[in-house]
Amino acid sequence: MSGEPACRDPLARVLADVVGPAAGEIDRGARFPRAGLAALAGAGVLGCTVARELGGGGLWLREAADVVRRVARECASTATVLQSHLTAVAVLEECAPRGLRAEVAAGRHLCTVAVHLLGGAGAARVRGGVADLHGRHAWVAAAGHADSYVWSSGEQLWLVAAGAPGLLVPATGETLGLRGACAAPVAADPVTVPADALLSADGARIVRDVAFPWFAVLGAAVSLGIMDSAVEASARLVSEAGARRPSVLAELARMKVRADSVRGMFTGAADAVAWPGRGTHEALLALRAAAVQTAIGVTDLAMKVCQAAAPSGAAGVERRFRDARAAYAVPPTQDTVLEHLGAALYAT
Repeated sequence: MSGEPACRDPLARVLADVVGPAAGEIDRGARFPRAGLAALAGAGVLGCTVARELGGGGLWLREAADVVRRVARECASTATVLQSHLTAVAVLEECAPRGLRAEVAAGRHLCTVAVHLLGGAGAARVRGGVADLHGRHAWVAAAGHADSYVWSSGEQLWLVAAGAPGLLVPATGETLGLRGACAAPVAADPVTVPADALLSADGARIVRDVAFPWFAVLGAAVSLGIMDSAVEASARLVSEAGARRPSVLAELARMKVRADSVRGMFTGAADAVAWPGRGTHEALLALRAAAVQTAIGVTDLAMKVCQAAAPSGAAGVERRFRDARAAYAVPPTQDTVLEHLGAALYAT
């Protein structure tokens, strides 16, 4: 899906014809990117990580992350929905029935994650053929729009259908950025699901070994896409305005250097997930913290560079500036990630 001319690359066509042109309006109206996701589904993106034997693309994390990065260059809101969807699909590949996975492979089922990625509460009570799930997840992308939620409740993982009784999804409020991701807190008070909706009783292990690695690496891909587009837009404006002052050029270079520093961590962490060993979890925590924080710094520089190049230049990167800051509030938050990383370092 990458490295090909647009005429041969279905993803490039969707990004150029659908996702990119709609990004501004999605942001302004806080609209869920339904048309873009439908086009991505048609290009095989929603099912790109499902096993080939079920009709999926069979991509692994590193390749899927490159897809998310490319989408984020055009629309970070759409990429954030894709981040949550592909994280959920990675869990489903571990423990969901073949029929559901085939639906995902065909692009007919949008998932999201409602999971405590670094530990959390919640409880489930099974009675007869149904289960009552209690709990709350503070940030869920595509809330009210996804077809199903991979839901953590204590040590267990469940599949919760969008229409499950007791699933409480409030209207999406005003947010600084990533407005089209339609993220909201989702509560179960309780939500009632069939007992066979249990995905795994070993949910804590799957969250640790699958959900968190995928969410962290794909989240870094979103941040990289935001940074790449900010660098590109800033360089284009500087060129068009003829603003070749040394101070402006130095700031432009500083943006590129900072983005590439995260790119190196991103590559290392993605490889570590493929061949896990001692230090893999710490590498993912560090990537999560660095990607979000660096994207804030890079887009801050982009605003300054564009303002220096032209009086109204910052308008071209303002959406990326807000999206980078909105990612700071996505759980697990920076404070939580750094606390866990510090605890891991202290224990060594």
